[in-house]
Amino acid sequence: MKSISLFKHVNSSLNPYRWAISLIAAILISGLFAALSLESKLETDKKMAEALSPYLATLVESSDRPEMLRVLHSVAETAHSEVVLVQEGSVLASSRSLEELDRPFLKPKTKFRLFDMDFGKNEIVTTSEVRKSGHQSLDTSIYIISPLLPSLMSTIGIFFGVFAVSFFISLFSARQMRKAIKKALRPMDQLHAEIKGMVDENDIESDPIQIRELEEIRSTVRSTKISLENAKDRLAESKAKKLSAESYKRLIHDLHNPVAALRQMAKVSNDESMDTETRQEASVSIPRIADQILSQVTAAKKNLEEEPMALRELNIIECVQDGVHQVQSLGTKKSILMNFDSESLHVPHDPALLRRAIVNLLENGIEAAKGQVRVSISKIDSNAIIRVCDDGDGMDENKVPLYLQGRGQSGKANRQAFGLSSTNHIVRSHGGKLIYKRSDLGGSCFEIRLGVV
Repeated sequence: MKSISLFKHVNSSLNPYRWAISLIAAILISGLFAALSLESKLETDKKMAEALSPYLATLVESSDRPEMLRVLHSVAETAHSEVVLVQEGSVLASSRSLEELDRPFLKPKTKFRLFDMDFGKNEIVTTSEVRKSGHQSLDTSIYIISPLLPSLMSTIGIFFGVFAVSFFISLFSARQMRKAIKKALRPMDQLHAEIKGMVDENDIESDPIQIRELEEIRSTVRSTKISLENAKDRLAESKAKKLSAESYKRLIHDLHNPVAALRQMAKVSNDESMDTETRQEASVSIPRIADQILSQVTAAKKNLEEEPMALRELNIIECVQDGVHQVQSLGTKKSILMNFDSESLHVPHDPALLRRAIVNLLENGIEAAKGQVRVSISKIDSNAIIRVCDDGDGMDENKVPLYLQGRGQSGKANRQAFGLSSTNHIVRSHGGKLIYKRSDLGGSCFEIRLGVV
């Protein structure tokens, strides 16, 4: 299912109600205006008839039929209707034809009554009694017969005109409501942006959210993030301390064999039961073994001074890139190629120490390379693998353990080579392994294996 924003969800949920309310409101308002217009038209005919009533009563008493006809014709022309004056069921005067005078009045058939008016098939009939000013009835009525179609068309026109105006006003109101909803949901966007910033570690200061519930969520998320960071720091520090303790154990383990050998040689050299040649060989071996132990202890002392403070889950690719840039800044003429499977690979590590290990391998690779060093990072199962390979002559695999323990001699000068032992220590203090292989480029390839989160 495709996800949509909260604004679109709320907007689409309210759309049916908005359209229904707009339509119903437009119909009700236009219907009201149409009804008022029709009622006003009919009320005008009724009031006209009531206004003529006293004058017509006087004319009826005086039997002034010509004046009656003149008045009815004048009213008919003004009202665009037919006017008939009826007395005791017979036509006394009419605006239609003189032939119907003194004949029985045939009232149009009524379909229904509305506003005290009779509605026929094609006409509207307004009836009013003719009375004198003293309200004395003369048994005479005036009928104003108006055509239904013009009134109906006028009413329908007003209906649709008001409907269109009302509908557009409702649409404008709905649009304003849409803007209001969007504005009302801005605090949600602010909360989302702040939480995303916390996740991406781009935490920036922001104003408190005005909605209390959202502000409480923001505060809870922020405090939870701080608690998690503190817990991760404590875990990282605890892991670093544990790995440091293991480094001391490995040092003791590595020193056990040479110390045992030194003890045995010392015992043999002082054993008078042994022949002179054997005692002499033992005496010669003692300084050599002692020098190896001293070299190993010196390397261990140097390395143990650089224990990681904490191992945090960070992007190891950035650490390797920093190491490459650091070596490139020294102005080497040999090319360093980088090949990474992805842009992000999070591994618990100390960036400063691991970068130093990468720099050590790169410097050794550049020194041994003929023209090219390659750095690659890949992920295999649960391991992050960093490879530093060169196209040099390679190393004697039998001497690699000596260099990893700090007992190898530097090729630059007559001194111990601590680079590989330091790198090996840093990798082991991260819970990883440093492995030597022959490179597909023809030279050496050192592989750092670290556990992935």
